[in-house]
Amino acid sequence: MNPIFRSNGIYIGFISSDGILFSRDGEYLGWVEDDFVWDSKGKFRGQLWNNRYIILNKFAVSPIPRTPRLAPLNPIIPPPPVNIPAVALPTGWSDAF
Repeated sequence: MNPIFRSNGIYIGFISSDGILFSRDGEYLGWVEDDFVWDSKGKFRGQLWNNRYIILNKFAVSPIPRTPRLAPLNPIIPPPPVNIPAVALPTGWSDAF
């Protein structure tokens, strides 16, 4: 399982081995496809960056929405990792969640 953080270092959730994005509490948030992240309703949310963050380019045109996927079964929630130091995002990019 791949932990995901906000740029301020706060743990927000994880990506399962099959590319499903869950919140820290195991709530289905969406999925990852070729480093692009889609929410549970099929809306583009951003890109996976440094394999730890999901960020969105505020100046780019977002891809068209995808057909939503069925919510998966509740996962086994991994123990939450310790928050990490904050990082500076590239210019024009922001946290997606």
